[in-house]
Amino acid sequence: MQARDHAIEIQHAPHAPIALFDEQGRLHGWSPAFADDCGHSTLEFRDRLIGHIWPEFDSAGWREIWRKVQRDGDATIVHVLARAKDGTSSEVVELEIGRFISLGRPLAKIEIRRSATRRLHLLQQEILQAMATGVPLTGIMETLCRRVEALAPSVICSVLSVDRQQQLRHVASPSLPVHYSSAIDGALIGPKMGSCGTAAFRGEAVEVTDIETDPLWEDYKQLALPLGLRACWSSPIKGADGRVIGAFAFYYPRSRGPTPLERQVVATCLHLCTIALEHEETRSRAYEQAFTDPLTRLPNRARFQQRISETMAVVAETGQRIAVQYIGLDRFQAVNEMLGYSVGDELLNVIASRLRSIVKDHDAVARMGGDEFAVIQVGDFNEHDIAKRALQVIELIGQPFLACGQRLELGASTGIALDTDANTADELIQDASLAMRRVKEMGRGTYFFYEKELNARMQARRRAEADLRDGLSRQQFELYFQPILDLQRFAVTGAEALLRWRHPERGMISPSDFIPLAEQCGLIEQLGSWVVREGCRAAAQLPADIRVAINLSPMQFDRPGLVRTVAAALEESGVEPSRIELEITESVLLHDNDVNVATLDELNDLGVTIALDDFGTGYSSLSYLHRFSFDRIKIDHSFIRDILRNEGSLMIVRAIVMLAHSLGLVVTAEGVETDEQLAAVRGEGCDSVQGYYIGRPMPLADFQVAIGNSRGASVTAA
Repeated sequence: MQARDHAIEIQHAPHAPIALFDEQGRLHGWSPAFADDCGHSTLEFRDRLIGHIWPEFDSAGWREIWRKVQRDGDATIVHVLARAKDGTSSEVVELEIGRFISLGRPLAKIEIRRSATRRLHLLQQEILQAMATGVPLTGIMETLCRRVEALAPSVICSVLSVDRQQQLRHVASPSLPVHYSSAIDGALIGPKMGSCGTAAFRGEAVEVTDIETDPLWEDYKQLALPLGLRACWSSPIKGADGRVIGAFAFYYPRSRGPTPLERQVVATCLHLCTIALEHEETRSRAYEQAFTDPLTRLPNRARFQQRISETMAVVAETGQRIAVQYIGLDRFQAVNEMLGYSVGDELLNVIASRLRSIVKDHDAVARMGGDEFAVIQVGDFNEHDIAKRALQVIELIGQPFLACGQRLELGASTGIALDTDANTADELIQDASLAMRRVKEMGRGTYFFYEKELNARMQARRRAEADLRDGLSRQQFELYFQPILDLQRFAVTGAEALLRWRHPERGMISPSDFIPLAEQCGLIEQLGSWVVREGCRAAAQLPADIRVAINLSPMQFDRPGLVRTVAAALEESGVEPSRIELEITESVLLHDNDVNVATLDELNDLGVTIALDDFGTGYSSLSYLHRFSFDRIKIDHSFIRDILRNEGSLMIVRAIVMLAHSLGLVVTAEGVETDEQLAAVRGEGCDSVQGYYIGRPMPLADFQVAIGNSRGASVTAA
């Protein structure tokens, strides 16, 4: 302890940061802790005035504090900035100034307290802990506002966020009336939008010391002044990327600016608000990705399932009912195929908007995937009410659309399930989905209530899927080969590999029975890869002038790795690529996208040939012939079947042959079953034929024998 004129002992707190000053503000004594706290040496304190240590005290201000302390005997609290030797300030400290008598002489004792800093530190810990434990943003920010208002009792605190549309959104302001917060919510930020809207617009703090006269508040002062709000200081809350994501504001009951303590409080709170708002943005994005359909912005299947589970838990105690309408669009795929996926996406958004218009609760309507939607209905209703609502939905969706200058109409098939038939959300959705599919089978465009018989059919479907998986694992599949006759040489020059399933109990199963099932349950890629490998292996066992045609499912083009599968099969078998012909259907072409084009080009680069199967049955075959690389087209058997009794079929075959030959393509006629049909297609210029008249599908060994016999017969005849 050092003294100017005489030693003064501070008995009660020798280690506390304490100093003594006289009426003129001269320093008379101090503790070592005081010198350490102020960052000065003992010699540097000699002959110091209080204004040298804290510039906030001028002579008049100090005398006023002196008189108050000496007269009342009560301690006075003053907030000042703690300063280092170089004059820089780091934080606000609290000075407790009280009366002190030493050797009969009146002095003022000043003790430095950092309670504000400690309280801010505790506030920071509390807010971060709340975020870590998942407290909602509103609750966190309301806690922040209340703690700040306790630190600075003369302010009213407010937190706003800025949304993607650059609108202010109310987050927390527990001491402001609800009608005031509601009036601010949704306002666009701008150059004259009060303190908060302007601070967010400028990206810098805005201090308005007089709301009544400041032009920034011209359009909003009628809201603030009747509430006794006279000044407002607002600071922008900025994210890590510099983007303004909110505004933090202090309102004052009198015209003034912020104090040093308030500035320190705001600096801490801005940091906390940035963390909280960015945490909320991250959480919202994660929630949106998990529970929102990216195209329509409707809740997705996961959120709809969650909503039904929540609702079932509530209505169990209220006696209300739950109904789920599962809606499948009719004729939507045809729109996609004819007009493209962009138009399809546009229509899905229109459907979503229409469904929103009749559902008050946003979470009560969802896109379940593809062209399917669902609506939940809760309340006291009967079956007639539900049916009436279903008809309303069907009628709404059936209203015409305008797309690409065309008037389009879609239909809707709706399945309805009640919670009385289901115990879980999964079951309720599945029941409604089954009922919708029943409508599709019956003719579409209406509604159908779930019946338990549908469940039995679904179980049969599941057993069939399990059977199919078992057949794959037990190698119950095999390839049959149907001969293809070259009409120029009048000799078999190839065969189409056709998949067969030899079931141990059901016998030989046709592809028309199990291929659609494989496509629906996701096994087509595995099954298709097996066909490609086996087809190449079989080709390697046949004479070098025999080609093998292998069918590809359209769904194989939706999966990556098709080209790798074909390349690996060619390498493994050692067969010449030119002896392998890959057959695709027109549905692959209808999905005219860069991926399919690139896939066909890569397959061509391998050296295999590409055939377009079932030509003439799709929508736009002619327009696609010059856009994709083909070597052969196969005329669908439906035209060959009628070629002798229907002049239209004959003209179509003739036109196809002429078109194909003009493009340098080879033509194969499928489904030739009689000598007359063979003569007709040969007369029209077809290059090759395939059908029961030439030969039925047969195992590889039988096909090898058939080739040998036919060639032996030719040699003998020669």
